[in-house]
Amino acid sequence: MQRRRFSRTRLSPHDLAICERVFDQVCADEYIDPLSQDAEALAVTIVAIFRNITTNERELLEDVRSLRRSKGSETAH
Repeated sequence: MQRRRFSRTRLSPHDLAICERVFDQVCADEYIDPLSQDAEALAVTIVAIFRNITTNERELLEDVRSLRRSKGSETAH
């Protein structure tokens, strides 16, 4: 069952671990330096999606990847 949390201000250690795993996976997939500005923007995006859309790790990863693909195709045009 999917859990949704809308605009939670605090994240539990479990929540942070989910976000961190997604962050690490996207950084590895896209060769992003985890200390770069792009990585900082990625972290903000992950937390926003986690807070407002889905707390399911698999769905979070898919949503982040989809958003980044769509932004990439917009900048390519």
